[in-house]
Amino acid sequence: MRFDRRRSYDIDGSGTARAALPRTRAGDPDLVNGPVARTLWRLAIPLTAGFVINAVYSWINMFFVSRLGSDVIAALGVADQVNFVIFTLGSGFCIGTGIVVARRIGEERRSQASVIATQAFSFMGIYATVVAIVVAFALPFLLSLMGLSGAVYEHTRTYLLTLLFGLPASLLIFQVNASVRSTGNTVFPMVVLTITALVNALLDPLLIFGLLGLPKLGLQGAAISTVIAQWIGAILSASVLFSGRLNLRLHGLTLRFDRDLIASIFKLGVPASMQGLAVSFCRVLLIALANHFGTAAAAAYTIGLRVDIIVFMPIFAVGIAIETLVSQNIGAGRLERVKEFRETAVRHLGGVIVAMGVVIYFVARPLAMLFSSDPAVVSLTVTYLHIAVFGYLFFVVGQSATRSLSGAGHALRSMLIITGVLFLVQVPLAYLLSLHSSLQVSGVFLAITISYFVFAAVGTWSIRGRQWMLKRV
Repeated sequence: MRFDRRRSYDIDGSGTARAALPRTRAGDPDLVNGPVARTLWRLAIPLTAGFVINAVYSWINMFFVSRLGSDVIAALGVADQVNFVIFTLGSGFCIGTGIVVARRIGEERRSQASVIATQAFSFMGIYATVVAIVVAFALPFLLSLMGLSGAVYEHTRTYLLTLLFGLPASLLIFQVNASVRSTGNTVFPMVVLTITALVNALLDPLLIFGLLGLPKLGLQGAAISTVIAQWIGAILSASVLFSGRLNLRLHGLTLRFDRDLIASIFKLGVPASMQGLAVSFCRVLLIALANHFGTAAAAAYTIGLRVDIIVFMPIFAVGIAIETLVSQNIGAGRLERVKEFRETAVRHLGGVIVAMGVVIYFVARPLAMLFSSDPAVVSLTVTYLHIAVFGYLFFVVGQSATRSLSGAGHALRSMLIITGVLFLVQVPLAYLLSLHSSLQVSGVFLAITISYFVFAAVGTWSIRGRQWMLKRV
């Protein structure tokens, strides 16, 4: 089957005609006609709540696992980094799907959007399963390559092998959520995330410590809890989409893939994956650079980064909302609204982030003491936060610009801007200011803030005019 974007039919992988779905479901926001500010925040607030829920679960999980000893904590830290890379390799496809689905909905071709969602869901199921199998066989080699040995190696291997059983479910949840968000519904993904986090949090102590007569499985119990929660979330997400109760309907699984469609989604998604990996790699480099000045400096950067991530949650949420809004409104030909959404986000979100920055500046010391009692770590963390807060507003400006680009179909350009700022500005500047000036580790912190200013300038320059909105997706 070849997929013609110019036609408005609705067929699944078997070629069966389907009835078109309504433009919007009652209660869902109209992204191409609704008030700009209200529409933006109706999407962004549930997304922010989802980020917070995910962060809280991560802290709870670490709380339970930390009771098992330092070897287990180290294993979990390594496993999380490996799992992040594995997940990122698939998540880009989900992001690409969301952009294409949003564009079709904006064009009032919701029937085609359902076809795209069906094909992408089916493809992701196969892709994630293949990736899980390949990684399972390659895992001993990868962990040995990382220099792991002894108890840490065994704990990490067991945890990751167990977690791989849930990888298809995890990516299918992300796939469904990306598609549903593209319709303007960000509440359903938040509900699914909440349910999976609650199931995971409830099962964790039972399987880790062997409560209520269950076997004591330690770190593997944490992995099993995660796998069970992921499959519950995947089944729930898929069943709701198959039922047609949302603005998008899956028409059944298919093995008859449109190669052009899958390729176009990958074209949008691969840069998103590479961007995530680039950010992760850059952080590793900065931690290594900070560690040159002692473990206290590395710890301070790590703590400061955790504070940054909390601040950036609403920024990332608004960025995802902008991506969807830009894609739908370009599809609907409402180009004047595209820049309105971005400008509104900068004004409203910028005010919130500046206020958060002011608070963090004045409570930096007690905030640092929540994470460490070491005076050296606390002092350096305060230094980091006092420098970092001056870059928050610029990060809002840059993030809103690059998300606008990716929503318009310029995923590669967005990735090049971000990776360029990271590896041509942030990392070299951190090296020069820390090792070749009297600033020492403060040079690393200052380089991060300066890079946010460059990010804002380049991002704003990249979306001047209207030509960037005319890319076909």
